[in-house]
Amino acid sequence: MIMSKSSFAKRIGGVVLVAASGILAAQTAPPTGKFYIVGMGTAPDLITVRAQKVIARADVLIGEEGSFQKDWADLAKGKEVWQWPHNFRRLYGVDPASLKDAGQRALAESLDKTRRQLVEKIRSIVAAGKVVACLESGDPMMYGMTLFLEMLPAGVPSEIVPGVGAFQAASAALKMSPPYGYDTNAVILTLGDWPGRVDTNEKLMATGSTMVFYTMGLDYPSLFAQLKRSYPADTPVAIVSDAGDQNLQKVLRSTVGRFLDEVDYRSLPVERHMLFVGKFLTVGQARKDFLVPSVRAPEVRK
Repeated sequence: MIMSKSSFAKRIGGVVLVAASGILAAQTAPPTGKFYIVGMGTAPDLITVRAQKVIARADVLIGEEGSFQKDWADLAKGKEVWQWPHNFRRLYGVDPASLKDAGQRALAESLDKTRRQLVEKIRSIVAAGKVVACLESGDPMMYGMTLFLEMLPAGVPSEIVPGVGAFQAASAALKMSPPYGYDTNAVILTLGDWPGRVDTNEKLMATGSTMVFYTMGLDYPSLFAQLKRSYPADTPVAIVSDAGDQNLQKVLRSTVGRFLDEVDYRSLPVERHMLFVGKFLTVGQARKDFLVPSVRAPEVRK
């Protein structure tokens, strides 16, 4: 076979074959790095197949301090591990110079520096062709650490791998579907009020919709005082602890009127339980309109 004197190149898989003046050389294409945020589910056996594949080929794993020793020690074997502090997200979005309190300003500056240093490490190692996976319990889209994507330069390849979140796992534990509230359909996912918040829980309660509370730092006496002003006393409520964990999962049931007397809320596992409020807990999929054809929305003809 006579080869042309002109050069040509052909890509096969990840290899570039280069032929010039009758000489054939193989050059390996540079590796492609990527940053992943990976939802790990609420229990070890609720991790998705996609998450397992990403972790298997990751060069670096990152997560909140203590999480690898507690939850993912086996997955971290043989991999480089970075960890961020528990208060990593605190004061995010605040200009430190705008804080009058010296202590708060110093903390904001320190945390901002820590965040920027970790994000730069991620950017640098991804640019070098490495895969970095940020592991998060449950689903990363519910109060997760998507701030990494906000801080990374736009050109950094990234992907979010969804996980089984606490809302889905806890709903499964209840064996009832939250959108079915007899005469309501909406489900409000929320947490305790904080200074400056405009969609306060009491405003949301006025809708009568099903409410689901992520309970970090929740003030139960104050919350139930608010609930009693918007929901009948016999409205069912439920606490789900360690949702999705077949060994630890527990469900406690009560009502808006009796909860504070019946449930020892001070002994609930911190940051490992959720509160559900709504008629769906007892009515199931029964609906006020009974799905009678005459009351359905008219079909749109194409």
